[in-house]
Amino acid sequence: MTAEKRIVMLGDSLTAGHDWSRVFPGARVRNLGINGDTVAGVWGRLDDALTPTPDKIFVQIGINDFLRGATPDEIGDIHLRIWDEIRERSPQTALRVVSMLPFLEASFPGLPPTLELVWLNRRLADEAAQRGLVFIDLFEALADENRQLRLDYTSDGLHLLPEAYAVWAEFLQAAERNS
Repeated sequence: MTAEKRIVMLGDSLTAGHDWSRVFPGARVRNLGINGDTVAGVWGRLDDALTPTPDKIFVQIGINDFLRGATPDEIGDIHLRIWDEIRERSPQTALRVVSMLPFLEASFPGLPPTLELVWLNRRLADEAAQRGLVFIDLFEALADENRQLRLDYTSDGLHLLPEAYAVWAEFLQAAERNS
C-alpha cells in the first residue's frame, strides 16, 4: 500500500475558492489559499506550507500585488525567492508554478493592462524552465481574444466561476500526467 500523497495549494482567493481535493482524489490536499494574500504573504507562510513536508506544492499568487500597484518585476522577484526557499528547505517536494490569471480590465479602471501579466507569465515560465520546474500556463485558457478574463468564467472580473475552475483542474491533471 502506497502512502497518501500530500499536496499543498498555496495562493490567494483564487486558490481558496475551490475544493482541490476533488482534483486529486486519494491525496491529502491542504488548501492554503487566503483571500487578499500577496507574494510577501505566501513568503511569510512557507513554514506552514512545508510542515508536514508535502509531496507537491502548487503556487499561484500575485494578482493582489498587481492590483495594489506592484510591478511585474517586483512580483516576479518574490516568486523566485519563494521557489528557491521551497527547493532549499524541501528538495524532495515537487514544486508546480501556476501562471498569473487574466482579469477583466473594465472591472479595475486605472490598472495597468493585462499585457503586463502576459510579460510576467513569460518571465515566470522562463525562470521555471531554467530551474527545472513545471509551469502551468492558464492565462490563455481563461482569456478571451482580447486577453481579458472570459465573461463566462467570472462574476466580478477577477474571481472564478466553477467553469473556470474546471479548466484549471484539467490543466493541473494534464501537467501531472506529463511530468
